[in-house]
Amino acid sequence: MKQFTHPEKTKLTHLKIFIMKLDEVLENLKKNIKFKNDTNIGDTILIGMKSGIFFGIVQEIESNVKKGWWDVSFKLLVMPPIDVTWTLRTSQMTGEIFTIDSEEQFVIAIDTQRTKKRSQKKRTPKKKPIKKGKLTLVKS
Repeated sequence: MKQFTHPEKTKLTHLKIFIMKLDEVLENLKKNIKFKNDTNIGDTILIGMKSGIFFGIVQEIESNVKKGWWDVSFKLLVMPPIDVTWTLRTSQMTGEIFTIDSEEQFVIAIDTQRTKKRSQKKRTPKKKPIKKGKLTLVKS
């Protein structure tokens, strides 16, 4: 892990930021986010690269002329959104670190399916007890 200090002479000069290797970043993400074992059209994906980690939406997956390779088109959710197409193997669409122009990258689909928690089981609502008391008629 490399360590560096923010270059600007502001209050941040004493702030030390740690840079992790992309494989370490991915392993930490896997501890906190549930990922899918495959990637499909419409999936929300995380794209990791040197410049940061970004969200994307898979728009199209088409077989490439090279056997075992796929043209994966996705919308990178930055401002403004960017349409990107990468040619990847299946393993590269599911979290394997790969390089493009000697820069490490990864793509992995987030499992966005809702899971039922025990507290979400269908229950009949409890009836509130009705307090007995005096009834007063008010005329306006």
